[in-house]
Amino acid sequence: MVTDRFVPVAENCSPLQHAQQDAKGEYFRLIAEQGHYAGRTIPSTSRQGLYAFKADGTLLASINTREARPLLDMIEQALERWDRNPETAKGAPETYEPDPRFRSRYPEGGLILLTTTRDLPRVVDTRPDDLRRRAFNHDYAWFTREEAVSIVPSDPRIGQRAPLPDPITRRIARFHLVDSTRGETPAWRPEHVEVADLTVEVTGLAGSAVELRLHGRVRNHAHGDWPVKGFQPPEPDQDRGYDAQLLGYLTYDRTRAAFTRFEVVAAGTRWGGTEYNGRFDDLAPAPMGVLFELAGTLPRDRTPPHANLAEYF
Repeated sequence: MVTDRFVPVAENCSPLQHAQQDAKGEYFRLIAEQGHYAGRTIPSTSRQGLYAFKADGTLLASINTREARPLLDMIEQALERWDRNPETAKGAPETYEPDPRFRSRYPEGGLILLTTTRDLPRVVDTRPDDLRRRAFNHDYAWFTREEAVSIVPSDPRIGQRAPLPDPITRRIARFHLVDSTRGETPAWRPEHVEVADLTVEVTGLAGSAVELRLHGRVRNHAHGDWPVKGFQPPEPDQDRGYDAQLLGYLTYDRTRAAFTRFEVVAAGTRWGGTEYNGRFDDLAPAPMGVLFELAGTLPRDRTPPHANLAEYF
């Protein structure tokens, strides 16, 4: 129904709902302020949800749910309203000057990774039937072509070791070793990264291919006052962190100047929670893993990382 009757669009509402100051942000806010969170500033300014609207910005229906039946009801309501008064004029701007803080900045020719975050089996699980145990989440990690090249020694020799370049290590630690398994969570600030020690080792040479082994440890830790449940006030003396070992294998093709293999796993212990990551009743230390692998070439694989790109690079 969505494919046949609508033009589907997926957007990250985090900047659009208040920070992005351009025609795109204004257009989203025009639509959202007619919907289920219209006018709300307390307890948060979130405008997450699903919106059906006309091109001129007129809302047809909206909802914020992960349940199929209520969503279908919303879609049917939107179609009923459309059929009574279909849109004939275009209203969305065709071109506009984007807010420079939120440009896509997709690194053409760079290294694009798909990340998958999920909980790992627990030695003693007091709630094995909790469906959230099987939750997982995706994100994308971006590195420029120059950064990708810097991972590989310029004159590689088997057994040669070198630290992973610090900008890459820090980006992985701050923005991708986060507990987003059940929802969204903020990036770590620079001072939260207590340990970030990653090494690459040349393990093989075959023609233009350089085989590498990546290993090391990252420990992130924050302490302070913040909410641990959605739309609730801050709670004092909160503690959260992730302490993980990383291991992976990479193949770099010097002829193509590109990675043909990038498989890295981080596995360790996470603890604590944040406002929207669904850990309010699961704050105790527990195992969590993050997988990094080469992304594909479909349009969805150009999705920006969840992090604010103005800070990301």
